[in-house]
Amino acid sequence: MPKTSADAKLMKDLSGQLKALQDQLIVANKLEGKDDYITVKTKKNQARFERVKVEGEKDKAFGNFFMEVDITTKAETAFIPLSIASSKKPTGFMYLIEGTGEGSVTSAEVSVRGERITQVTIGTLLYGKIPPATTARFRIKATIRGKLGKTYKITINRINYKLTLTDARYQQYLKPLSSDDIKLS
Repeated sequence: MPKTSADAKLMKDLSGQLKALQDQLIVANKLEGKDDYITVKTKKNQARFERVKVEGEKDKAFGNFFMEVDITTKAETAFIPLSIASSKKPTGFMYLIEGTGEGSVTSAEVSVRGERITQVTIGTLLYGKIPPATTARFRIKATIRGKLGKTYKITINRINYKLTLTDARYQQYLKPLSSDDIKLS
């Protein structure tokens, strides 16, 4: 029985809808922390308040955040940029400041350690290379300047990584990792 043009059009439409639903499922799984290449676990999560007295001025309020995040590769090597930023640049750990008042980052730093973990430099970018079936511990420190009496936290909303350094695009781990809340008082 020959296919009609209406059948062919219907098959094409259904195929397009299926592709769109598969793409949505991939994103939904990543938001739940399901990733084909890496697993991510928060090991340590600390936040503390620091007040700096300035003679003749208002006191300054700082929030110091520290997180240890274990990233384990499954079957392939992963390369994670050793950088942290609150912008859309191609960095490893993308974060945002959430809180009840305006705040700004005064410093942020990422380091990595683990058995068989190496660092690779491509141009000016530094990557942590995690071999297959290996765990790397990333230490993330950030200090924000906020307002006294306000509450803040830092949320890592995306971790970018590559499977090969020649990849033009980053893979993304999308499950948010949040620090503890801290009230600057």
